[in-house]
Amino acid sequence: MSLLVSDVQTAFGRRKRDITDVPAATFYEWADFVNKFVYRKLRGTDPERFMQSTTFTVTSDPQTSALPADFRDVQPLGTGFFIRNSDGTDSERTLGRTGFGSTSLGYYITTTNVVFTGLGNSEVIVLRYMPTQTKLTQSTQYFTLDGLTGGVEVIPDEYLEALIEALDVLYSRWDDNVSEESYADTRFVRALDELVNTLRREPDAFAIPDYSNNY
Repeated sequence: MSLLVSDVQTAFGRRKRDITDVPAATFYEWADFVNKFVYRKLRGTDPERFMQSTTFTVTSDPQTSALPADFRDVQPLGTGFFIRNSDGTDSERTLGRTGFGSTSLGYYITTTNVVFTGLGNSEVIVLRYMPTQTKLTQSTQYFTLDGLTGGVEVIPDEYLEALIEALDVLYSRWDDNVSEESYADTRFVRALDELVNTLRREPDAFAIPDYSNNY
């Protein structure tokens, strides 16, 4: 179940006993900071958890196409522009980066567009990419990529403690309490280490071995 910002705010209030002096906008900003920080950590260790994809049909050379609105980058392993086989199946062949005026097979990015070079004949390209996040600005949003309850979880509910520890660091800094910030930071580093190392990297479905040939 995804964590709701207002529920986390209530839980954090129980930890600190009283956070009525913290403006709501400030707390939402902290929530957004933590959501984005954890995403940056996890996207490097488990990119498939957040991977999005879209397809392009390239019919001219060069061809300029709009990138998805939530496109962020193609840096983690498994991302990139993949050439789809003529029979419609996916392949592991990727396009390399080129540049303006190039006639070599590849692509280059210009702000919100991608320019394909050296392609044609209705080639289909599959883009696998890391998406951007929706900014958390209100209590009714969730700690997911898009802030919605059905979105991809960034911080699952079983890691509420790690989230509380992260918020405590920001609270102590805001409260100008250096000693408390130091202790809170130590607790957060330990909780973050557990979160990053224990979130399952395998898919939800596992292969069942076939022992039929043994009989």
